[in-house]
Amino acid sequence: MRGILYVVGTPIGNLQDITLRALETLKSVDMIACEDTRHTRILLDRYEIKKPLVSYYKQKEREGTEKIVEELERGVNVALVTDAGTPCISDPGAILVAKCIELGIEVQSVPGPSAVATAMSVAGVYSPRFAFIGFLPEKKGDKDKLIDEIKGYDLPLVFYCAPHDLDRVIGYLYEKMGDRPLTVVKELTKLHETVYKGRLGNIEILNDKGEFVLIVEPLQKEEKDIDVEGELRALIEGGTRKKEAVKMVSTKYNLPKNDVYSIAVKL
Repeated sequence: MRGILYVVGTPIGNLQDITLRALETLKSVDMIACEDTRHTRILLDRYEIKKPLVSYYKQKEREGTEKIVEELERGVNVALVTDAGTPCISDPGAILVAKCIELGIEVQSVPGPSAVATAMSVAGVYSPRFAFIGFLPEKKGDKDKLIDEIKGYDLPLVFYCAPHDLDRVIGYLYEKMGDRPLTVVKELTKLHETVYKGRLGNIEILNDKGEFVLIVEPLQKEEKDIDVEGELRALIEGGTRKKEAVKMVSTKYNLPKNDVYSIAVKL
């Protein structure tokens, strides 16, 4: 008889944010697959759970999938967890789950915390919908392509960001998307949970320690109804070079450079 793969959500900060069902599952399985065995052991020690742990992380996800599937085929019940939150959402797990579905191995969800839902709940962003983007790609070409595809969405965009990347990511989004409303949520569920409000071009974050969720809102209607020609004329007559004026206006209002340039040529 084959084993069952349990996809278990774990706390994103506060260790008390774990469900009774998640604890029961972790106690009942034969093995736990986790990103970092040292990190997961902290949670297990807190609740006096002792189970064999196997490392399952992004860089070795395919190799790890093969080993775990072998265990499942032998009848071993496995719980899949990540360092924080729900597996498969900006964390390893999707390859393993897809393989199990392909092979007909039973997969059960044991839901728990997710940073994207938690951030939206305390951000004060009024929108019935949002687009979850997660971490930006590392390569500039991939990053530019992604932002070009999504910057026209008329709904909030939710990004994950590591502390060492915070200033760089905010600066990049400002350069690519213009000066949009920005909410930054840090250290969700932890002692220093904080919500910062501002704009991509102007936000003060007093402490850049911890993990961050960035929520970039679309421009409001009144911000979109702008006098592009008037702004260009004022900049150019004030001594700004035409090329630089086009760049400034297109960035500020997230407009295609070619369209702004066409208006500048007419001036």
